[in-house]
Order: sequence, then C-alpha cells, then structure tokens
Amino acid sequence: MRAVQTYLFLTVISLVLAARAFSQQVAEDIKSPLSPEDSLKLFQLDPLLSIELVAAEPQVIDPVAIRFDEDGRLWVAEMRDYPLGPIKKTDNKRTEKDAEPLSQIKILEDKNGDGRYETATVFADKLLFVTGLQPWKGGVIVTLSGRVAYMKDTDGDGKADVNETWFTGFSESNSQLRANHPTFALDNHVYVANGLRGGMVVNHLKKLRGQKSGVGFQPAQKIDDAPINISGMDFRFDPLTGDAEAVSGNGQFGLSFDDWGNRFVCSNRNPCQHVVIENRYLKKAPTVAIPSVVQDVAAFAENSRIYPISKFWTTSNLHEGQFTAACGVFIYRGDLLPQQFRGNVFTCDPTGNLIHREIMEPKGASFTSKPAYDGKEFLASPDTWFRPVGMELGPDGALYVVDMYRAVIEHPEWVPDELKNRPDERLGDDRGRIYRIVPRGQQAARPTIQTRLPNSSAKELVALLGSPNAWYRETAQRILVEQQSKETVEQLHGLLDSNTPSLPAVHILSVAKSLNADKKLLDLALLRSGLSTNPQTREFKRLLELIGEPIGSPMDANPDPLGHPSVPKKFAAPASEFADLAVRACRDPWGHQATRLAIAKATDDVYLEVLTRSITKKSDFPSPSYNEAKLLWQLICAEAAQHAMPKTAAYVAIQVIGEEKTTETQSFGAFDSFLVGLGKRGMTFPKLLDASGLAEDHRSKSLVRYRGFAEQAVATSSDERADLEIRLDAISLLSHYPEKTAALERLANSSLHDDIRKKAIAALARLPSVEPWQTFINSYSSAQPPVRQVILDGVLQRPDRISLLLDSLESDSIKPTELDPVQSGRLLKHGDAKIRQRAEKIFGSATPEDRKKALADYQSVLAMTGDAKRGQVSFAKNCSTCHKIGETGVNVAPDISDSRTKTPAQILADIIQPNRAIDANYVGYNLLLRDGTTAAGILTSETSTSITLKGAGAKVITVARDEIEQLKSTGVSLMPDGLEKTIPPQEMADVIAFIKNWRYLDGRVPVK
Repeated sequence: MRAVQTYLFLTVISLVLAARAFSQQVAEDIKSPLSPEDSLKLFQLDPLLSIELVAAEPQVIDPVAIRFDEDGRLWVAEMRDYPLGPIKKTDNKRTEKDAEPLSQIKILEDKNGDGRYETATVFADKLLFVTGLQPWKGGVIVTLSGRVAYMKDTDGDGKADVNETWFTGFSESNSQLRANHPTFALDNHVYVANGLRGGMVVNHLKKLRGQKSGVGFQPAQKIDDAPINISGMDFRFDPLTGDAEAVSGNGQFGLSFDDWGNRFVCSNRNPCQHVVIENRYLKKAPTVAIPSVVQDVAAFAENSRIYPISKFWTTSNLHEGQFTAACGVFIYRGDLLPQQFRGNVFTCDPTGNLIHREIMEPKGASFTSKPAYDGKEFLASPDTWFRPVGMELGPDGALYVVDMYRAVIEHPEWVPDELKNRPDERLGDDRGRIYRIVPRGQQAARPTIQTRLPNSSAKELVALLGSPNAWYRETAQRILVEQQSKETVEQLHGLLDSNTPSLPAVHILSVAKSLNADKKLLDLALLRSGLSTNPQTREFKRLLELIGEPIGSPMDANPDPLGHPSVPKKFAAPASEFADLAVRACRDPWGHQATRLAIAKATDDVYLEVLTRSITKKSDFPSPSYNEAKLLWQLICAEAAQHAMPKTAAYVAIQVIGEEKTTETQSFGAFDSFLVGLGKRGMTFPKLLDASGLAEDHRSKSLVRYRGFAEQAVATSSDERADLEIRLDAISLLSHYPEKTAALERLANSSLHDDIRKKAIAALARLPSVEPWQTFINSYSSAQPPVRQVILDGVLQRPDRISLLLDSLESDSIKPTELDPVQSGRLLKHGDAKIRQRAEKIFGSATPEDRKKALADYQSVLAMTGDAKRGQVSFAKNCSTCHKIGETGVNVAPDISDSRTKTPAQILADIIQPNRAIDANYVGYNLLLRDGTTAAGILTSETSTSITLKGAGAKVITVARDEIEQLKSTGVSLMPDGLEKTIPPQEMADVIAFIKNWRYLDGRVPVK
C-alpha cells in the first residue's frame, strides 16, 4: 500500500513539474538547426501528454502530409521542391524547365516494432509539389502540381508502376496555394481543399472507365467534358463513379472532418472554418443570395491569439501574436489521448513554431470554440526551425505531427523585396521529422494493426465500423466501399438493430448507400444515425432537404384572410412542418439562411402559416434580447414582398402593421424589410394594395394602418426612453415615407447620440430630398469620423448633393484630403462631365505648391545610403511623439511600423506631404473650452455627455460637453508640414532606412 502511495505521490509531482515547465517561457537563445533528439527535448506540451520521435532525416525529408494505410504503413508526401520549384545543383539556380522535380512519396515501415519507422521506400519520385495523399485500393490518390493522380505498385517492388491522371486544371500559381489534402469522407467521396487559387478542373477519371487501368472500375454511362469551375470553392469526387463537382468552402492548406461528416478548412488567418451550407443546396435556390456558407469556429485574424515561445518572425509585425500561417486544421477523433481531447480542433502555425488547440462545442447548426489554455499553446518549441504543417490520426489512436523542419517557411512571393532570395531560403531542405503524441506516464500503444484489414472478412470489417478509434471506422468503411461485396449487406443487417449506437450507424448508412442496400436497412440506419445530433442541427438539415421542393399547397380560396384572426388551418404537408421548423430555426443565424433557401419555391400559404405561428407562439422566443422573432419576421416579410402573390403579400404586411402585431421591436424592422422587398419588385405598398384584389373597404383600412404606422414610428424614434434598437428600426422605416423627412432631419441634427444621427442621415439618403444635405455639409467639420463617413456616403449618392460637396471643397471648408481614394475616385470618374471637371480641378490642386517643391528638392535623398541605427535616433527626436516603431515612440497617428509594402519614395512623400491622404479616423480636431483653454488631437470617442481627444505624446483629454465652446475639425493631419526643415537630407535618408529596415536591426533575419 505504501508503495502505491509513493508511486502516486511521484506521479503527481511529475505532473506538477511538467505543468510548470509547460507554462514557462523559454528564454535562452536556441541555435538552430538541432538534431531530432535535441529538438525533441525542447518541446513544451500539455502536461498530460508526451511526444515521441517517429521518423526523421534521412528517412523523411520536407514532409507536408502523411497517411496510414490498412497495413499500418506510413505514407509520406515530401515537398522537396518548396518554395520555388526544382533547382540545378550545379549553380543552385531555380528552374522548372531544365531541372527534374524533387517531390517524392515514401512508404515508411517500423519492421522491428520499436515505434521508429526506420525503413523508407521511395514509392514515387520526380514529382512536382506534392501536397497530399489518400490510400485507395492498395495504391494512393495524390494531389500534386495542377492535378489529382492515382498511383499504385502492381508488381510488388514497392514502387509505383501505375500513374493515372484523374483530374487536371487546378491552379499552379504558387506552391503554397495548390489543391491539397485529398480525404475520403463519410459520404464516400474524396474531398480536396482548393488552395485558394481555384482552377477549371477537367475530369479524366470517367474517361478511364472500361480501360485496363489496374483500378477495376465499370464503364461510365455518360461522360461530361465540361470543365468544373472551382473558383472560391473546394472539390470532391466519387472514386467509384468518377462523378465530380465544386463544393462549398475554400480551404488553403488543410481539411478535416468530425465524426458526423462536418467539414472544416483553414487559411492563413482563419484557424478553423466549418463549411455549413453545401453548394448543392444553393444551386436549388439560385435566386437567393447567401452572404457566406462557412463559419469561423475559432477567433480569426486580429482577434486570434497565439503564444509562441520562440524568437519567431512574421512578415507583418502588426500580426505578431496572431495566426499568420494557420494550416493543417485537424479534429482529433482517436481513443488513445484522454477523453477531453476528443473532438478538439488542432491547428498548426509553422511561423510561430506551435500547434494551437481549441475546445469546440455545437452552437446552433454550426460550432464555436475557445482556446484550451490561457497564455500558452498545446505544443510549442523555441526551436525556430520547428515547422508543424499537419497532423494525422494513427491506428494506435495517437496524434501524429508533421514537421517540415526548415529555416524559412514564408514563401518568397509574400515577403518584402529585401527578403526575396535570402541566403537561408532553402536551409533545411535535407531535413524533416514526424512525431507521435501519446498520454504521459504510460507505454504508448504502437501502430500495430489489430487484424490485417486487407485480408479481413466482411464480418470483421463491418464490426470495425463501431470502433472508438475513427481510423478503424473510416479505414474499414473505405475498404468495404472499395470491395463492393454483396456479402457486406448481410453483415450490415446483422450489426444494425434498434439498439445500435448512432456513431457506427452513420458508417453503416454510408456503406449501405454505396452498395445500394434495401430500403429497410437504409431507413433504420438513417434513423439510428440521427439520434445523437442536437435538435437545431436536425432542424437545419431538414430545412436544407426542403430546398427546391414545392412546399405547401394553394391557399384555401373560400375564406377571406382579412376576415379572420388567423389563416386557415388546412394545409397540405409539409407546410405546417416547414412553419414549425422556420419558427424554431430563427434562434440560429444559419437556420435563417436555410429558411430563406427553402422558402424560395414555397406556395403562398407557407408565408401565412409561418407568420401566424411566429406571432402566436411567443413562447418559442425565450430570449427577447436576441430578437429571434424580429429576424424571422424580417425574413418572411422580405421574401413575401418579393415572391408571394399580391394578395398574400398584402396580407403579410397587414398582419405586421395591424392591431394584432406583437412588439414594435419585431414590427418596425419587419415592415422595413417588407417595403425594401417591394422596392425590388418595383412596387409601393399602396400599389400593392391596388394589385391585391382586396375589397375597397379592406384597402382603405389598410392604408389608414399604413399611415398610422408611420406616425407611431415618428413617436418611437424621438422617444429617448425607448430601447435604442427599437428607435433605430423606427428611423429606418421612416425612409419609406417621404412626408416624414422633417422628422428625420430633426433627429439627424439635434440628437447627441451618434447611432441615432447616423441612422437618420442614412435614412434621409434613401429619400430624394436635397435640402437637409447643406446642413450636414456645414456641420461636417464638427462631426465625429463615423458620422462624417455617413454624410459623405449619402452625399455621393445623388448629383445634386455632390454639387453641394464640390462647393465646400472649392471653398476649402472641407479639405480635399478628407475624402479617401475611393470617394475621390467616384468623383473623378463620375458619369456627369461637369462633376468630373470640377473634381479634377479640386484634386489636381489639393497639394500646395510649397509641398510639391519640398518633395522635389528632397528627391536626392532616395539615392543616398541610409543608416538605420542613426535613423532610429533621429526618429526618436522628431517623430516619436505621434508614431511608434518597435519600442520607440507612442501611437497617436496611424501605425507606420509595417513598412514592408512601402517604397522609400512613398515614405519620403508621406513625411513631406502629410496631408496627401488622411484616414478619416486620424484627422486633427481643435477644442476650445468655455474657460478659454484650448487643446488639439485625434477624436477617439464621443458620447452624449463627453468627448475624448488623444494628442501628441499620447496625452488623453476627456471633457464634458457643457464645458465645450467649440469643437472643429482641422481637416488635416496632426503631423505638421515642413518637417524636412529640421531633418537634413542625409538624416532623412537615415530615418527612411530605419522605418524600412528596423525589423532587421537585431540580425535575426538575413537580408540580401
């Protein structure tokens, strides 16, 4: 007993020490490259786990993807020609024309069972830019430069003697941006990530039917030669039939599935995206525009956070601490790691030398996630050559990590000019590692196969569909699909009954579909497979199934809808089912999109049924703050206005604005959506009533309601006690009532709340009146930047308003520099010749003559050699009160530290002509207080009671509004003209050198 206690004590101590090491930052300077054994010692990993070396150079070089086949062999894709293609070893010059491609596919084996793959066989070589592989029928499906191929060894020598081209036409513009990660999925298709550059894919696979290819497919019934456009989309194909199509999603490098077939992709700044709506559903409703079909599950771009422990370097310093090279997204579904890791998202960031872990959970029809750790990563190394690019699940249930192990991972196309052709660009092209992550404190199971799957019986393979390790389930499913044996159907019947768990039932259903099994088996498998999905997902998928179907039946012609408190109840299925689905789906934004798609071909009674149920079933909306009812009403109203028959559309509108409506929160926004939809139809509400066929007294009553609703909106919009969202909806609604212009003007000019002002100005922009816009232009210089933007947007919509703006620009009451390039471009390219001519004159003379002369006088600076270290001193003296670069200065003005795309000539022009173009958020303001004191700075925030300025030196000033005598924009930058008078030419060259090259002063990154 004491021995057991001692063991437990030591185990706890070791875990505590491991956790402490996991949380500490490694400070010492690591001299890469390191041997595999030395690099292994430096990893910081979750304390519950340990990491082992599986393979390293020379057995594996530049690995980018791995897969285990049914024999337990490890297949490796080696992209040895990264980043720019083959090189001639004689002169080390890159050329793809006269040098052989370098990529290879290897098969690794652990023949002595010690966990290390010591035996490597070159399966295929002289390939160009291999990006992924998928075992299939004893061979492998490969993505490589511009194509998908199938390779197989048929004579037993370990080398491919079959090399078939299945698909061509994938983009070959960049080795980082090519089709990749072919993956056999739950639906028996192979999915391919796009690589972001698309292509026109030609299907050669169908043309191979009937030929003696060693693959054994049946002759194709029909061959479609039309190329498949995959611009902005991923790709899938059925390896049995050759059918192929573009699918939703646009993955860069990485593709993964969860247990239920949900697909996840990633791109540099997006570590995990769920593909929610597949393209095949969109094609059924071509008139409906869906803004996006993917959801970012994890925080992305500037909202993402990673915590490297290396002295890493990113191309843009503004992206440090964020995902910049997210790749290899992976959902762990093995049974070896502790349960809390199952279903988690893992994403590599090779620039940060780490792997990030997110804990994912369902949210509506999609997912959300949160980082697994606070201020640290799942796996990280101080070794800057550690370049994880992918992961894989092994037969043992372990998590395998693919490490390209290179000095430089950034592609030369994306780096500044000074880093192109850097001397260390190919260092590490003779190295590569593969690691295995297993539980700490136990002897990890080795990747030995429980049974030799290729030789297993149908009964044994079907039994593996229930394995807790997804590798066995998916591999067994793949082999059963490959074999196409009728014996399999009998075994599926034997495994499937009313008690079969959902997870194996999903795989049984997929295999049964492939084998065209009987309906009884399919129905039971479908029933069992859906039992564990959450209700919102089931409802969402059911809505998708209804897309393109003629939902509902013609309205009952006998009763008049206007004479009844609710619509008739006799509907043919699935009208009532759809209505219930739509009401429940409104809690999820994706449910709204599915409802929009499904209702596109609905009959009129469906609109009425959904609207009625959304009104009467208030209990279905437990969270009013989310405004599910409002969103559903807006959807139904917009669709009814555009697609329903006039009588139905009129009834929908009358229900919304009538006495039986629910809350104003729903009504104002819904009726606004309805009127917008009518506008797309070229109609107004009065015209709709005339076309509806309703009786005269009903039309008259409806017009009274229509006008009364506008009066109610006026009262609500001005009620400061009302909820802000209700007020904003009411204001937006008033944009459909030209007679209410005066009410909108009062809100736009008198409100101290910026959101109210912006909404009122935007509403006025939709009306034809010109009178309010002179007032807005006159108050432009005292408005906060967001309000100024709305004013300019409204002005630019109509020529008569543009004339007022040009008057102010010509009188210099508004500075030409306050318009951004897009806005000034609209004027310079306007269809009205008079507007164009006035704009050309205004913007042609926007730069003062003295500034033009100063820039011309300083052109000699560009020929001088600057000293960045001297320039740092000058920058600190002259620029640091408003700008920050590295640790020097403070950021008041726009951040200028990311200078990688700026030329020295642009930097010089920005210094000498600071008012050439100004970000609206950085225009200077002058403040005069009632006590006579003044201040100047950038307006950073404004409330109904106070304003805040940030001045030079990052000094922050907040004052109450009743203290302000005057607040006015200067229309120019805080940076003064004439700075060159204090900076002589050579010193200016030094300052430019510092701004351009400050990131290289520490010597970490060699430049040419």
